Order: sequence, then C-alpha cells, then structure tokens
Amino acid sequence: MIQSKLVANSPWPFFMLAVAGGWWLLMQHHLSTSGSVHSHAPSNVFLMWVLMTLVMMSTTAVPVLQSLHSITQNATQLIWWAFVFGYSVIWFGFALAASSLQLMIGELNLLDAHTGLNKSLSAGLLITAGMYQFSSLKQRCQSECLAPMQFFLRHWRDGVGGGLKMGLRHGVTCVGCCWALMLLAFVGGLTNIWFMVLSAAVMAVEKFPMIGRRLTAPLGVLIIIWGVAVFVSLFSGVGGVHNHLNP
Repeated sequence: MIQSKLVANSPWPFFMLAVAGGWWLLMQHHLSTSGSVHSHAPSNVFLMWVLMTLVMMSTTAVPVLQSLHSITQNATQLIWWAFVFGYSVIWFGFALAASSLQLMIGELNLLDAHTGLNKSLSAGLLITAGMYQFSSLKQRCQSECLAPMQFFLRHWRDGVGGGLKMGLRHGVTCVGCCWALMLLAFVGGLTNIWFMVLSAAVMAVEKFPMIGRRLTAPLGVLIIIWGVAVFVSLFSGVGGVHNHLNP
C-alpha cells in the first residue's frame, strides 16, 4: 500500500512520458521537414531547436532530478516540477538564441546543402568546443552537475518559488557546461537525429558522478582532432581542385 502510494506520487512516470514524447515529436518534425523548402522557415527552425534542446537536456538532467526527488519525496512534488520548469526556461532561452544564430548564418549563406556549417566554420567551432572542455568555466559548471547534492546544499531554497529559483540557477550552470557541445549540432547536421541521440548520450554520461570527469578530457581531445581533420581537408580540397585545373 505504501509502495503504491509512493509510485502514485512520483513525478517520474509523467516526466519520462514527456521526454519520450518529445523524442517522438522531434523525429516526426525531422521527417516532415526533411527536404522541404519550408524547413528553413523561422518557425520551423525555432521549433526544431526548442524540441532538440529541451528533449536532449531533459535527458541529461536525470541525475540532478533524482537527487531533488530524494530530498522532496515527503514534500509536495510542486517543488520538483517548479525546478524542472525553471531549468527548462533557461534552455528555452538557449534554443531561441541558437535558432536566431542559425537564421543569421543562413542569411549569410554559410550553411551547406545538409544544413550544416561550411567546413571552415565547422573546423573553428569544433576546435573551440574541444578547447572549452579544458576551460576553468567548464570545470566549475560541470562540478555542480556531477555533485547535485552539493548543489542543493549550497543553493537550497524552500517552497515552490525556491524550486523555481534553483531550477533557473542550475539551468544557467548546465548551459555553461554544455553550450559548446550543443552547438556541435551545426557540424553534425541539424537534421541528423542520430547525431542528436549520440550527443545527448555523451552529455548525459558526462554528468554521471562516477565517470563524468573521466570523459571530459578525452572527449575534448577527440573533438579537437575532428576539427583539425576538417581544417586540413580544406587545404587538401583546394589542392585537389588546383591540380585538376593545372595538370
């Protein structure tokens, strides 16, 4: 009886249903706009970034949400949902900024046929994202994601309003940790659902308390190598064209 009551009061079934529904909507959105002349319309670009951002980052937020649920399981779950709402508001703002950036890049004709950045910008973004993995800001933000109980001990606020404030604060921290990895969607392909699944998995593992830090540096090295490879391919492509024109 007690166990069934705890399950009934748990927010997890609704949360997981919402996340699964979000992934389904994201896939449907990609299928409906793939190859469409309307896929670059501002409304579609914004919707894509909102779906992609909220679904991916909700997936990575499970450790901190589990810690919060452990703290509030005997209190009203409105605190938990207020935290989720505040966290989502911050990432919604990120989605707005990212979609605006995509539209600006598109206006400058810097996107290729697959809606990814051209090679020169891709190389720069990759190297920047790889180097950010080693930055002090990344380390500070990741520390709060890796130790959610420590986060709540430092920043706890009572009540539903407190849950909202904590969600907003943790959302900012999470953006500081993951913004560069999220922007790699410009490189991996904004219509590549499998790249999004892989990115979400990588960012989720990076927040696991026991193994997160072990992934950060190797991931940074791999991204830098990827960026250098893209950069080198620019010159090999130019050389190939030059040799073809001048046999």
